[in-house]
Amino acid sequence: MALVAAPAVTLMTPSVAVAQDFTTGTLEGTVKNTSGQAVSGATVTVTQNGRSQSRTYTTDANGRFRASQIPVGTYTVQIAGSGYETYTDASVPVSLGGTAAFDFTVGRPGENQASSDLGEVVVVGTRSAAVDFDRTTTGITVDVQETFDRIPTQRNLAAIQLLAPSTSQGDSAFGNEISISGSSVAENVYYVNGFNITNFRNFVGGNTVPFEFYQQVDVKTGGYQAEFGRSTGGAVIAVTRSGSDEFHGGLNYYVEPESLRDSTPDTYVGPGSALGLDSQDTAERSEANVWLSGPIWQDHIYFFGFYNWRDFESGSLDTSGTRTTSTQDDPFYGGKLDFYLNPDHRLELTYFSDDQTQQINQRFSGGDSANTFNFVGGETKIAKYTGNFTDWFTLSALYGEGSFNQTVSGDLDSEVSVVDLGLNTVRGNPALLISTGEDTRKMYRIDADFYVDNLMGDHHFRIGYDREDLSSSSVSTYSGGRYFRYYQAGAGGAFGGAVAPGAIYVRDRLYDSGGEYSTEQTAFYIQDAWDVTDRLSLQLGLRAEKFSNMNAAGEVFVETDFDLSPRLGFNYDLFGDRSTSLKGFFGRYYIPIAANTNIRMAGNELFTQDFYNISAIGGSYPATAAGLDACLAASPRNNCLPTVAGGPVSSEVLSPGVVPESQSLVSENLEAQYQDEIIFGIEHEISSAGMFDGWTVGANLIYRDLKKVMEDFDTSYIIDAYCASEGIAPADCGQINGAGYVLLNPGSDLVITPDASTFPYLAGQTITISSDILDIPEAKRTYKALELTFERPWDGRWSLQGSAVFAESKGNIEGGVKSDNGQSDTGLTQDFDEPGWTDGSYGFLPNHRGQTYKLFGSYAVTEDITIGANAILQSPRKYGCIGSYPLGDGRASPTTITAWYCNGVLTPRGSQFEGEWYKNVDVSLAWNLPFSGIPGRVQFRADVFNVFDFESATDFVESGELAPGSANPDYQRISGYQTPRYVRLGLSYQF
Repeated sequence: MALVAAPAVTLMTPSVAVAQDFTTGTLEGTVKNTSGQAVSGATVTVTQNGRSQSRTYTTDANGRFRASQIPVGTYTVQIAGSGYETYTDASVPVSLGGTAAFDFTVGRPGENQASSDLGEVVVVGTRSAAVDFDRTTTGITVDVQETFDRIPTQRNLAAIQLLAPSTSQGDSAFGNEISISGSSVAENVYYVNGFNITNFRNFVGGNTVPFEFYQQVDVKTGGYQAEFGRSTGGAVIAVTRSGSDEFHGGLNYYVEPESLRDSTPDTYVGPGSALGLDSQDTAERSEANVWLSGPIWQDHIYFFGFYNWRDFESGSLDTSGTRTTSTQDDPFYGGKLDFYLNPDHRLELTYFSDDQTQQINQRFSGGDSANTFNFVGGETKIAKYTGNFTDWFTLSALYGEGSFNQTVSGDLDSEVSVVDLGLNTVRGNPALLISTGEDTRKMYRIDADFYVDNLMGDHHFRIGYDREDLSSSSVSTYSGGRYFRYYQAGAGGAFGGAVAPGAIYVRDRLYDSGGEYSTEQTAFYIQDAWDVTDRLSLQLGLRAEKFSNMNAAGEVFVETDFDLSPRLGFNYDLFGDRSTSLKGFFGRYYIPIAANTNIRMAGNELFTQDFYNISAIGGSYPATAAGLDACLAASPRNNCLPTVAGGPVSSEVLSPGVVPESQSLVSENLEAQYQDEIIFGIEHEISSAGMFDGWTVGANLIYRDLKKVMEDFDTSYIIDAYCASEGIAPADCGQINGAGYVLLNPGSDLVITPDASTFPYLAGQTITISSDILDIPEAKRTYKALELTFERPWDGRWSLQGSAVFAESKGNIEGGVKSDNGQSDTGLTQDFDEPGWTDGSYGFLPNHRGQTYKLFGSYAVTEDITIGANAILQSPRKYGCIGSYPLGDGRASPTTITAWYCNGVLTPRGSQFEGEWYKNVDVSLAWNLPFSGIPGRVQFRADVFNVFDFESATDFVESGELAPGSANPDYQRISGYQTPRYVRLGLSYQF
């Protein structure tokens, strides 16, 4: 008769803490007899299910064993000890980046055994999941395929992130990106099989990998250890699927038909009903996946191959009657090879291509049309070696290469861009800025793990080094070489009366930039996971990282020191029974300098803007609002160009078109951008005979403080004040550099060497401009949250998981991007450009959500039918009013709609109105179809998203002025709604 494990519960005993990892997990256990005594000298064989390689361990004097850095998945554990029955458990899970720690109870022949109905001998007392005492991390680890089988989710990485507490949907201006713990969407880092796939140009998103390609995803929202860096938001760590000793494969097809999609309510920017249409927004998506895995050489080489076909189409309509349709149909393909020299040494090779072209077709009201093409994605190649040399030493090394296309072009690239009063692009490439470029990354990483027992407790030391060599090429210009935007002056005119009240005038911008730029990012770290006693574990880590960015001439223009990031945490077993963990964490996180900074600030960028009165529009139409409307209604699109009258009424040189001297660009006392985080938490596993047996509940108090920020600042607004303070005559007072912009830490002094060509009086001299003269505040952002969580794990019948987060996010800077105006110029946003723009800038930030409630789970109605649900309720975003700077004191430009003033009144960030509560409920049904005689599983699936068709407004107009002194009649109007109810249908087969 076979000896098998029973589902009885035994609590875990202490285990040595283990550092987290990018691609693997750790299995640890303590072997006891039925009297609770440790069994030493037992042989433990650990085998990954589906693979024949086994690793054998011997329990120590305390009955413990450790299988470190093994692939994630399900394992069979067999325990054999002298005088004990052999014990086998074939369903031991190992998750990404964590430690699976269990008690295993073995019995002597004839001891504490009972026969099951199947005639098997059952050992009472085996293993149970319990509180993880090895992690200070907050977040969630998801088995992608199992989660998708049970609950309704979108088929992308963002949907997985949103399952975690303290995550929110970012502003729609940046696509489908996620804010984590109050940070902007440009502060997260993404890894696949240990390789960084983050977009390093502006840190917004990265390579796109299909849902089915993933095996597990670990979403770290905070508290992560020293091996993880380059993020002040969250870290999203993913591993892909692999092959096994058996052949497996499958195919599926999913479609989201437009006919099963409800209409979106009209907004002021897309009045579909006014134009005889049911809705201004449309969407239809379909995709198919095919995969196959298995052995190439039994026991030694495994493969996984994957192909994703897709056809995505969406459409919208604007107030000019232009229908915009976006399509994507390029496939994704990739795979993974696993080589085992023996069970202790393995090599993993990963390749995938997500090279895509997004085609945007615009059909104008006159009937003609044009295309714009966004070329994104590229190739990724990863090689990773892992060697387990002894029970106490493991070495791993990784090398990877990745590319990402950064090209935008189209049919109308030769046309000069024109934007009307309603901010519609009525001429030229609708992308405005056309560009050719590519980003490439080479990554090197090596990690050494040492396990040391009985040195004032037990230790796991991890020492590591990683480096990334990044390169960007970029050539950018406006469509047709220039960009005109129409404005209408208010009742008081514009530019001190140079533009008459109510008159139409135009802004003329020129932009040209090109070059190649390189960046180096280097880090060393050490982490000690230390079990001080059987109840207290410490995580002691230190990370040192350096960032170096080069200009277009190949010279270093900004470089940080090796900044130190302590990562210090503890876990304490509150009652000594492994049921309740108290944890605390302090960590510092640095974020690199975006390559966007190289391109925009240290290149040969030419960027000017001039404002003109105009005498006519399109050659013959009067220079009035009615004349502009008539031209747009009656003339071909390429005829509505302005005819300027006289010279410019205002001129600005934003960048002079030369590579500036590096010492005139960067403050010598510049510090890298970093954030501190403090977490205190408690987690408890309920152990009782009641309905809550096995549930886990937890609470975390989280505090984040953004300590330093790198931003650009226009010194032309304060240079006269500096010269006056130093007694420099006005005739000798020049500019710091051609554009006047410098990179500094807001709130700190500026230590700079002016360019000799623009400030000859101070040629070669390093000067200090005090923070008082700079007249900008210190950058601030704080996030405070109470996070409550619970989980009822899946037991084959049902599961339930949820969270409630009560948070506050306030400051005067959002982070890398600026949701207020959709700006993705990471490191170079408008926030601190001019002193006057910082007035009223402190308040509730765009990613502030006071309350967020999430609930998701599933229930097996029968063995073949499972239903699931996923719900979220979230409080609204708060808004201010954005307008022109009205004070006329020279602290800011009066022409740009960026200040926190409207109609001359200070209107601070987040103080004027708030949006709407966001409500959404998704449901799913999965039915395993009863096809007899067919190996594997055939499944039909239906998901209904936003099943109650809630119509929560998600975007509002925050600009209170169209131009200086001209009120925006659309202020506070809704510009976007949540996705309406729609249905996804799917059919899959896998074996």
